[in-house]
Amino acid sequence: MSGIVVASAAAAITTVATFVVAALPDTQALLSPLTEGGNEYAVTTISVLASLPMLGIMAVFATTARE
Repeated sequence: MSGIVVASAAAAITTVATFVVAALPDTQALLSPLTEGGNEYAVTTISVLASLPMLGIMAVFATTARE
């Protein structure tokens, strides 16, 4: 069951990311910390972007626990 959830979340994130890259001309500037070699902010940027889906899941759990 969790594999299905992870696969669905990955597909949704990939779709949104593809749309953002295609729709926004300034996406290269947004992603420049990831694409520039040797950038000191690359690790921080990757870790923040990787934690966003987990923060979303935790927010859903927190709201359902209150009900």
